[in-house]
Amino acid sequence: MRKTLLVIVITLTIVVGTTGAEQVGPSYDIEMSRMIPMRDGVDLEAWIFKPSHLTGKAPTVLELTQYDIDGGHHSDFAAFVGRGYVFVQVLVRGRGRSGGVKSDDLGLQVGRDGYDTVEWIAKQTWSDGHVVMYGASFVGMTQWRTAAQHPPHLSGIAPYVPIYPGWDVPNSNGIPQAWSAVIMGYVSGRSLNTDFIANSDYWQAKMLEQYAHNRPFRELDDAIGIAQDDWWMVDDRGQKLSFMKMWLDHVGDESFNLAAEPKPEDFVRMNFPVLTATGYFDDDQPGALHYYKRHLAYASPSVAEKHYLIIGPRDHIGTHHPVKEIENLVIPDAAVLDMDKLRADWYDWALGRGPQPGLLKDRVTYFMMGADEWRSAPTLEAASSEENLAFFLEGTPEDVFHSGRLNERPSGTEPPTVIVSDPRELLQLDVAKYAANENLMSQFRAFQKRAITFHSEPFADDTEVAGQMRLNLVVQADAPDFDLWAQVLMVLPDGSAVKLGEDIRRARFRNSFFKNELLKPGQIVEIPFEFYWMAQRIPAGARLRLTIAPLNSPNYQKNYNTGGRIGYEKLEDARVANIRIFHDGKRNSRLTLPLAVPIRKPANH
Repeated sequence: MRKTLLVIVITLTIVVGTTGAEQVGPSYDIEMSRMIPMRDGVDLEAWIFKPSHLTGKAPTVLELTQYDIDGGHHSDFAAFVGRGYVFVQVLVRGRGRSGGVKSDDLGLQVGRDGYDTVEWIAKQTWSDGHVVMYGASFVGMTQWRTAAQHPPHLSGIAPYVPIYPGWDVPNSNGIPQAWSAVIMGYVSGRSLNTDFIANSDYWQAKMLEQYAHNRPFRELDDAIGIAQDDWWMVDDRGQKLSFMKMWLDHVGDESFNLAAEPKPEDFVRMNFPVLTATGYFDDDQPGALHYYKRHLAYASPSVAEKHYLIIGPRDHIGTHHPVKEIENLVIPDAAVLDMDKLRADWYDWALGRGPQPGLLKDRVTYFMMGADEWRSAPTLEAASSEENLAFFLEGTPEDVFHSGRLNERPSGTEPPTVIVSDPRELLQLDVAKYAANENLMSQFRAFQKRAITFHSEPFADDTEVAGQMRLNLVVQADAPDFDLWAQVLMVLPDGSAVKLGEDIRRARFRNSFFKNELLKPGQIVEIPFEFYWMAQRIPAGARLRLTIAPLNSPNYQKNYNTGGRIGYEKLEDARVANIRIFHDGKRNSRLTLPLAVPIRKPANH
């Protein structure tokens, strides 16, 4: 009996050892908290995910991040490791176990660290010398900053919704964002404060409290509770100053804001494929497209041909991980892509390991809402035709029910429309109960106090637009500065609406974010609004609704209309601005829509 049992055990051992052992266990191996040395002696923490029992060499996907301290996104590696890649996730300075401090929000240091990390990876025994980069938002920015340092073994980048410090954060068109303080709280300390960012009742109430009491904007980070020695920079006096206050002191300062951006000569030297992704509802679309346009402007033709852009109906998070619904707007099934697969397919193509992804038929891939299909063009500009549809403001709008008109021909002599901007009013408190649930189909902004509204006639035919809508307001004001907000809705025949675009502008920065030009008494100027890039089929019977109002919101630094130092003004400094918008035939305020390139249908045989 014992002999028989021994034979059975030996037999089972042989069977398992020869046919089943390779099927036992996970398909990947992990090295936790591997420390990577930087050139100045600081070590960065890395998590390394490799195909199990890797014996040869493999290409690497690198993520240089400040976010994934709790490991919540460690699962991102699966799509790449399953394709035979090593996935390396590295935490920037001051995060997790990484050394150093978080004093580098301009991105210069993170670029140098990216270079050192790429070259360290290339020297590892498991590396085949090819490193591509991955990630979104801040992590999209770290890719461009690393690329600007030109590490020899960087073989491609895929920046999704990348922020562009000094361009789209922490200011929007020169107007400081309150959201930047919230993000600082999210990444405060060495951990990831997921509960803080999820507790919107707290930080939204703090923002509203500061707004309601007219407290100086520069105190917002203190009010939220952010430690002043956490995210900091060194000011002109050699002293530490919090991130928020340092940026606030340099609004409009181009040399400060863009000190770390890739320079023309940096783009010239980049010689690898790039895949940029952004969305119609992505708050960082301006940054993503600014990188894209600058790269194409300076890259050689052969390199520019390897820069692909995909843009569709997605928001900031949804571009990375697409969802079926965004702020109550149902997204067509065709637009909800498997981005993990697309990224892995693109890396395979970039490294010569596989064919070009079928979706990327040309260098620009965009989604036409309403037609519900992906389309391609050689450039972003080529998606728009040479024709525009212009609507001229007309009439004397009183409210949404007695609105002005958007006409396709300029009117004759008409008196200007007047908007009153009074910083002492707390307009947001009137709509606070609606604002918390505002979405892409909300219409309440047209009913708010001080807003003026214009409607077009119903469209006679289906009309496709692709590109950036523009609103040019010819104005005169009795104050040196003011802020305006504008929104364009598509109002469908059933009365429902979809937001097509929204923008904010500050009068002093009307010609450039970095050119401070206060208005002079009696001066008439043109203020240009530029909405996000989008592609939409407007159905027959739909109307356009344009709403313009003073920007008076806890989401942004309040403009007290004095032309004083941004972020330091107080309630007692406030002055009322009477803003006259001209539409008299000679001075034409107008809304312009870029028409889409007609789609050529194959001839019937």
